[in-house]
Amino acid sequence: MTDRPEGRARRTTEALAYFFTNVEDIRLRLDATESHAAVDGLLTAVRDDGDIDTAVRRLNDRIRAEGDALGLYGRTRTTGAVLAGLGGGRERRIYLCPHRRCLRHQWADETDGTPPACDDDGTPLRLKSL
Repeated sequence: MTDRPEGRARRTTEALAYFFTNVEDIRLRLDATESHAAVDGLLTAVRDDGDIDTAVRRLNDRIRAEGDALGLYGRTRTTGAVLAGLGGGRERRIYLCPHRRCLRHQWADETDGTPPACDDDGTPLRLKSL
């Protein structure tokens, strides 16, 4: 599955879904400074439209290096479940910092239809599709 572009995209999407669903737990389980940098790197890649695939792979490698054999990818492969509503052809939308200064995020389906606002200046958060 992962040797085709659509397979790689699905694998990355599912790993990203697991990451956003468990980001705080992931950060707490990691000890190494470079692992925390990998978490921040993935959040930054999503926020700044960076290379998300590379950031997911880097964090997966760091998680596995710290002794978690499943990493990010293994959490999705074993069940075949679609995590956090991602995959299965459904696009997921997330609100991000409008100024690209912080890592604040909120899933679009967790809002009442009105975009959340920046805590600093009240600017509506930026909506991004994953």
